[in-house]
This record gives sequence, C-alpha cells and structure tokens, in this order.
Amino acid sequence: MKIKSVRIYLIESGGIRPVIVEISTGEGITGLGEAAVAYGAGATAAAGMLKDLSERYVVGKDPFQIERIWSEMYDHSFWAKGGGPIVFAAISAIEQALWDIKARALSVPVYELLGGKVRDRLRSYANGWYFGCTSNADLPDAAERTVADGYSAIKFYPFATILEDGRLRHPDHRSSEKSIRTAAVTTIANVRKAVGPKVEIMLDLSGGLTPDETIRFCRDIEEFGITYVEEPADPFDPGALRKIAASIDLPIAVGERIYTRYGFRDILEARVADILQPDIGNTGGIFEAKKVAAMAEAYSLKIQPHICASALSTAVGMHFSASIPNFYIQEHFPYWSRIQGHCEVLADPIEPAVRDGYIPVLDAPGYGVTLRHEALNRFLWAECARD
Repeated sequence: MKIKSVRIYLIESGGIRPVIVEISTGEGITGLGEAAVAYGAGATAAAGMLKDLSERYVVGKDPFQIERIWSEMYDHSFWAKGGGPIVFAAISAIEQALWDIKARALSVPVYELLGGKVRDRLRSYANGWYFGCTSNADLPDAAERTVADGYSAIKFYPFATILEDGRLRHPDHRSSEKSIRTAAVTTIANVRKAVGPKVEIMLDLSGGLTPDETIRFCRDIEEFGITYVEEPADPFDPGALRKIAASIDLPIAVGERIYTRYGFRDILEARVADILQPDIGNTGGIFEAKKVAAMAEAYSLKIQPHICASALSTAVGMHFSASIPNFYIQEHFPYWSRIQGHCEVLADPIEPAVRDGYIPVLDAPGYGVTLRHEALNRFLWAECARD
C-alpha cells in the first residue's frame, strides 16, 4: 500500500480556521487529520508546512509505517527539533491521518491500535457555552442553560471580555490591572451562583496576568470551588509557573502550547502541574500524546486532551481518551453552530451523540467520521499527488 495523494483544506468557519488533511492511498483508503492552530494566527503557515512535509516525506510512502514517517519528519525537516506549533501541527495532522488509514484498512477503530478501550464513554465539559453572548453580563444565564442541557462541568475565560459581536478579547501585555482581576472574581461569583455548588467550573487564564496578580486572583476565588486553573502563566515562562504553583492551592492544568514528549518532560520533572493537556493536533499526533500520557502516569498526573478546532478534533480526542488509563475529562465544543459563518466539516460529527455530558466511544473503523466534501471543496488549499 502506498500513499497516492494528500489534500489540504484551509477552512473559514466563523472566526476560526481549521486546517484539515486528507491522505489517500492507491487502494482508495482515506485518512483524516487536523492541524490544531484554528484559533488565532497560524493556519496558513500550517497549511504550507503540511504541503512541504507531504511532498518530501509522505506521498509515495507506506502509510502503515507511522513511526518511521514521523521520525523522518522530525529528524529531517530541521525545524522540528526545537520547533513550535506550526511544524508540530503539520506533523500531528499527517500522523493522525496515517492512524486513520491503518485502522480503516484493518476494519477496526483507532483506539484498538492504541491498546483498546479503557472505558466506554467519556465525561466531557462544555467549552464555547458562552457563544451567542454579547457581554459578560450574559454569562450566568448562558451557564445555567448549559447545565440544563446536561453538562455538569463548564470552562470559560474569566479575564476575557465578550465583545458585542460575540468574540473574546483577552488581556494583553500580561496585564497587572487590578480592575481585570476584580471583574473576573465578580463574574465567577455570578456564574457559580447561577449553576449551583455541584457543577464543576474550570478557568482558562491564558497566561493573561502577571504572576503576582495571578496568585492574588487564585486566592480570591478559592471560595468558589474551582476545579482547576489552566495556563496560569505564559508557556515561555517556566519560572512564573513554578512561582504560582508554589503559592496557590488550586490544581493547575497546562499543555495546549507545549509540544512533544520533550516539552512535557520539563513540566513533569518540575512537578508544577496536576493535569496535562496535550493537544493531539499540535503536540505531535495521537501516538505522541499517548506517550505524553504514559509519562504523566509515571508521575501520577491526570490527562485531558486540549481540543479547540473542528469536530474532527473531537473525534480524534475520543479515540485517544478511550485508550488511556489516566484520562480525566475531555474538552468539548457543543455550540459551534451558534457562531455566524460556522462550517461543519463532518458529515457525521460526534457532538449530537453526547448525552448528559458524556461522549460515547463509538466503534466504527478509523476515527469513524467522514468529510462533508460538498461543503469543503471550495476550501481546498493544495493537493500533493504522485502518478
């Protein structure tokens, strides 16, 4: 079996830009993967990196040789060693698609190739439940509605301001403004009152404040029973993370902007986190995330995959989470359709199957999902093929 073509889609979808790769073999078996740089800047660069890697290391190769292809991309792209999100997002998307091909060729779900299922369903938390809000004042009612939909855990960004068009504006320059901290505490208090004491609340701080302000903030919100704070420090500042971890009692989650097992090694050795959040779409792929999970297990840490891209990333995350013993909870965006301009990339997304906040672990071959080609053909960015 040989890889015949690679199709790269750069999709415009209501303010995010999912980058999806579709790899096909000469036998007509197709695999899907996603480069998880949909949020913020970087999608065009990831698409370009996908094209370069596909032409050099993918087209014409045996798709079953996943580790060999991964190692060639890592060793010979030059920039992967010490590289950041663009190169690893592209490697991740290709690697995911190769697992999809292999599983479909063997007529098994991907999780069977990762050691089989550890569980039959996955507890999830709702992110994006604030879509449709036009100000922070709308958050308590939106949170209450999300709980009514069956979710017992929610996450949001307390330092962000919701603009009139519904987009989030995060603080910049690692702000030290007391007003941001004070407003965030008030918002959390109002959301907690709306959802009651039993619902879990996770907070993504996005490294938005200086370490001293972050410490003050975390102490201020202890009374609200917060499950964890995510990215309390800038990922480039491990010293700040150590300072914060030593100064607060709340659990800490990190990982969406850390790449490969090598990046997570330093976090583990420093013992500054309680939950690791590798993003399967930018940390090196599903098997690389599995290696990170195994390392975390040796340090008695929990794992929850970071997910913030298209519905394809949810499907990939399902297979990963089902196969690891130290799984904690899975991020989930059930309300993308509220965003104007949203483009559903899958014909069969998993989201509608979620009940009472649990994602069922499905047993279809591969990742069990297919692209909506009729909706995505206009977003085809490049195709690499060999006759």
